[in-house]
Amino acid sequence: MDTLTIIAYALILYGVFTLYIAYFKPKAIWNIGKIQGFVQLLTETGTVVFFSIVGIVTIVGGALLLMR
Repeated sequence: MDTLTIIAYALILYGVFTLYIAYFKPKAIWNIGKIQGFVQLLTETGTVVFFSIVGIVTIVGGALLLMR
């Protein structure tokens, strides 16, 4: 397994975890100060949309690296 494959899998896992956090909002993670800063700036719905976009982009990026 080469380095790009490892990075691709890491990106896909990161995207999946980001989507999990966005939609299930586990209290231990959702109440972290940095996420609450996003909630104050973007509102809760905006934060979910932002995390969803970041998650989808990282999953697509990882998949593109795997297809390379």
